[in-house]
Amino acid sequence: MNFNKMTFEEKFGQMIMLGLDVYEINDEIIKLIEKYKIGGVILYKKNYTSIETMINVVNKLKKINRKNKVPLFIAIDQENGRVNRFPKDITRIYSAYKQAQSKNLKLVKSVNELTSYMLSAVGVNMNFAPVLDITRDEKRKAIGNRSYGKKKEDVIKYGIPFMKCLQENNIVSVVKHFPGHGITNRDSHVSCPKIDNIKELEEKDLVPFEYAIKNNTDAIMVGHFKVKGYGIFPATLNKKFINDMLINKYSYKGLIVTDEIRMGLFTHIYGIKKSIVKSVLAGNDIIMIKYKKGDILRIYKDLYNMIKNYEIDIERINDSAKKIVNIKKKYKINDEEMNTKLEIELINKRIKKINELIDREIGV
Repeated sequence: MNFNKMTFEEKFGQMIMLGLDVYEINDEIIKLIEKYKIGGVILYKKNYTSIETMINVVNKLKKINRKNKVPLFIAIDQENGRVNRFPKDITRIYSAYKQAQSKNLKLVKSVNELTSYMLSAVGVNMNFAPVLDITRDEKRKAIGNRSYGKKKEDVIKYGIPFMKCLQENNIVSVVKHFPGHGITNRDSHVSCPKIDNIKELEEKDLVPFEYAIKNNTDAIMVGHFKVKGYGIFPATLNKKFINDMLINKYSYKGLIVTDEIRMGLFTHIYGIKKSIVKSVLAGNDIIMIKYKKGDILRIYKDLYNMIKNYEIDIERINDSAKKIVNIKKKYKINDEEMNTKLEIELINKRIKKINELIDREIGV
């Protein structure tokens, strides 16, 4: 992983994280990894049916990438609760909100440790968690019980330890959704919400992210929200917003990651190619995009030609690639195959016990 010996194509490829929302790793995906040297993939439940097949998929991806100079990010959204990417042979752990309702730090710590252990054991090295949004109503669809609570103190108290536990297990924690999805009552999966109350945002929703930065978070996901005072483009595509509200305000130097570019109405409004280009120009280091047969390769080639023609600054690419490579070195990420044999029955007994203890603490 010598950055100075990487070609420009390899550097640019590191910025692409491909969401494998498909049932098989086809030839086009293999080509994107082998030839175009993308930096990472995101796993979904469609990719496997059990822990055993999940490990097989991870090993296949690592093997495909093995001839490349830089190892793959193998990423996942494992928040627990309803955002759960473990296969069906693993019992679902209670949501972040329910965990925090127990008011038992030791119990929540056991959830963090077990989650981190399982992710590490199957070969996942990046997790899009914890959610550091502050919920207003735990029943809301967008965030709701994915959050640790309605108070910034609770989100900090229970969310930051999850981030640290992931890091201690050599998993990059990507905290989300900056600057705070909980302040909106609309779902960014299906629309592009607007944040109007900047005073409340700064006094409440931004605080957990500030704590994460002070506690050395390595990566922050920026959400698809329009923010009052920052024009027509949402935060993900907005260079001024990212500079003002993330980099300058908090002196943040870690990875900046987009939320999924194909999400909801986002690309219907701005177009897929324009969305990716503006994400890069805005200062995002990792562009997260779901695989769609036929178009990813075409878009990739178009973008690369734009860079060669100086429509996208080469130094912008160099800066992001260097940050990505440094994080991969820091976490000792590699393409070695996993030979783990998880004791599924014992793990499920432990999860059942943890869930029962949470129920007991909250009086269920």
